Amino acid sequence: MDEKELIRARLTELDRLAYERNILKTSGFLSYAEQQAYHQLQKAGSFLTPTHFLGGGYEESERAAAFFLPDYMDKAEAEGAKIAVLKAEVPGEKYAEELTHRDYLGALMNLGIERECLGDILVDEGGAYIFCTQEMSGYITDNLLRVKHTSVRCRITPAAELKLSPRLEEKKVNVASERIDVVIAAVYKLSRQKASQLVDAEQVYINGITVSSAGKQMKEGDRVSVRGFGKFIYDGIDGSSRKGRLYVRIQRYI
Repeated sequence: MDEKELIRARLTELDRLAYERNILKTSGFLSYAEQQAYHQLQKAGSFLTPTHFLGGGYEESERAAAFFLPDYMDKAEAEGAKIAVLKAEVPGEKYAEELTHRDYLGALMNLGIERECLGDILVDEGGAYIFCTQEMSGYITDNLLRVKHTSVRCRITPAAELKLSPRLEEKKVNVASERIDVVIAAVYKLSRQKASQLVDAEQVYINGITVSSAGKQMKEGDRVSVRGFGKFIYDGIDGSSRKGRLYVRIQRYI
């Protein structure tokens, strides 16, 4: 059984247990690629539980867990029961190193934490927000004391205090059409062939779902993620040139 089949089998089992016992069951945090198993099962109508969803602790999350709910619980309650948000702060940040996502992830993995226990890590000025399972939150707050050569301290952040506003750069690009490969090539300054190869390699996601065709037409509001390159929001057509080319607006995450 390959990795995709294992994930499908695990999700199916979690769904069955939640349905038969009327209890909350969740997977670990899943990458975009792993989330495809959930989308495929959902599309096929394979789940038994009436309420199920992918959640990562905030609206824009990339890594997300699959939730299968009992009939007495809502989505917000379920996420709060299973996902903790930690704020890693750098005391005396004036003299601290500039720490990256990779630095925080490396420090956490060095503590022996499994990747499925960790959701997104959002670096901001003075530290980072770390999304993790509730079971792992205490261990991280007690043991994540240093990232590279910089001392840090962690505290659990109540959901009400969580204020996340993604940093976006608005751009206008000139394209021949709204095909996904054409737009990706323009946004990341790639050749059309390279953009198509990324699609064929299942490295491109729209709204969290793998893009299967380079000819897929984009729609206003689509959220695009290209592994190794970044993310952007497609805001649609904003005029055309005399030669019939399109000007489209995007908001790129920075």
